[in-house]
Parts: sequence; structure tokens; C-alpha cells
Amino acid sequence: MLFKKLTISLVICLLSIMCITQIYGLDVMIGGESIGIVLNYDAICITGFYDIEVNQQIIDPSRYFKINDLIIEVENQKVTSIEELTNSIKALSTNTVHFIVEREGKQIPIQMDIYKKGDEFSTGLYVKDSTKGIGTVTYYRMDTNEFASLGHCLNDNENIIEQGNIYEAPISSIKKSSNLEIGQKIGNIQNSSLGKIEKNNDYGVFGTVGSLPKNNVYQTASQEEIKTGDAYFLTVLKNNEIKKCKIRIDQIIKQDQPAEKGIHFTLIDQDVIDLTNGIVQGMSGSPIIQNNKLIGCITHASSQNNLQGYGMFIQWMINNS
Repeated sequence: MLFKKLTISLVICLLSIMCITQIYGLDVMIGGESIGIVLNYDAICITGFYDIEVNQQIIDPSRYFKINDLIIEVENQKVTSIEELTNSIKALSTNTVHFIVEREGKQIPIQMDIYKKGDEFSTGLYVKDSTKGIGTVTYYRMDTNEFASLGHCLNDNENIIEQGNIYEAPISSIKKSSNLEIGQKIGNIQNSSLGKIEKNNDYGVFGTVGSLPKNNVYQTASQEEIKTGDAYFLTVLKNNEIKKCKIRIDQIIKQDQPAEKGIHFTLIDQDVIDLTNGIVQGMSGSPIIQNNKLIGCITHASSQNNLQGYGMFIQWMINNS
């Protein structure tokens, strides 16, 4: 009986070790590419207002709508893009429009007069049907063509969108960081989609790509393998060229639960400092490598020091992809 119990315990232990190896010892293709991330609302988001004149009366749309309201229907027809919204209003024979908006999870009917003359109209609403940003690919899974990027959620005020596409985004220039403001990469989002976004959460933007690049393969590391000292991250600073950027890991904040700021580091690469003056927006998702292993990705720049930033342990990204 004792031997049987010991055997069972040994099997459980071995299974646990195998599980840990599977999670933390994955072979992944490294990223570093700059991408344009475009998330599409399944509606039209209201971003602002302006007064309009209808029948010699001034109408203020903010009396009816709120910022971040999502227009989901016009005259009982579902609308998912600005083009559909425009066509629906142009087709009306009256200047009174019946909207349905989504606000805080509730659907609210709204009736409002707009200026309309033939095909010309003004609603008094500033709107958009997508949100976009520049980020960096962290890694690819060779077996599934899945990608992971950004290292944090791409949100748009109160709205979190999970569906969209990624595009090639060459970097045309860099706005340097200063004491007052974190800098940013300026990229040009191209028209041809590289892949589909399927998840957008606190640990990154995830999805699948049509084809994999021919990048190096690295094994992922656990928290316990990460040491203070030299490391580097990969990111694009010009056009599509991936650059190796040297850093010093100053602190490792051990975590039992997923969180973004587990790795505290300082940028020590003078060539990169000359170009960016520190960690800039658009570096989010840049893979951090130490001792030939993928240990995490950049998530934040420090608000106290331009040259310092934070990274998330790669295990949290993998577990929540």
C-alpha cells in the first residue's frame, strides 16, 4: 500500500513537472515587428458633439447622447460602420431620426432632429467605428500561427473591443520622450492585413497570422530563471528594421498572480537613447530576452525616469493568450 501511494505521488509530481515545462519552457518564434492594431466596433462610437441648426432652432446633441455611447441601430436597422450610418440617414425622408444606443450594457432609444437637405445632413455627432494604435509583436506559436503582442489591453475609454486586424506599420519617425511627456513611435499603418485579432485583454492583444516570419526560436523562461543584470529587447525604431536594445534589469518583483509590472529595467543602449530619449509608446509588446530565453515583454514606461520601464513576465502572457 505504501509503495502504491508513493508511486501515485511520483506520477503526480512528474505530471506537474511536465505541465510546468509545457507552460514555461515553450519554444516560440520571437517577435519584435512593429504592427498597426485596428479594433473594430460592432457599432459606431460617439466621441464628441457640435451644435446644429434645425428649423431655426439650435440643437445640442449632448442633451440626448453621452460620450462613448454606441449607436447600434438607426430606424430599426443595425449599423456597424460609419458608412452604414451615413447610408441609413441619407435614405430617410424626414429629419427626425430614431436611434438605439448601447450605454453601460443597456439599450436606450433616442429620438432627435437633425439637419437634412437632400443627401446633405449634419447630426451634431463626432463618431468613429474603430480604434487603432501602434504596438510590437512579442512572439508567435509555430504550431498554431498564433501571435501575442502589446502586453496590455488596447482600450478606448470605457469600451473594450476584441475583434479586429493587425497590419504592417513601418516606423517613419520617433517623438522623443521628455521630462513632461512619454515619447512615441510614429508609424504608417498599411492596408493589407497580416492577421486577425481574436482577444484583447489585460495581458495583450492576441490572434492568428496568415504566415509566420522567418525569425529565431527561443524558449520561454519562468520567473525563477530571471536575474538582475544585462538583458535586451527587440523593437523597430526605423522602417521595418528590428533592433536589439540593451537594458539592465534592476528589480524582479515576484508574483503569484498575473500582473503587468514584474520586471523593472533601465535602458542602457546609448544609440537607442540618442534616438528616443527613453522608453516610448509603441514599444509595448517588445520581447525581452535574457540568457537566450524569452522572459517577458515591455508594458510601461516609468513616469519618474525616461530611461526606465516595466515588463510583464512571459508566463502571464502565455497563460492568458
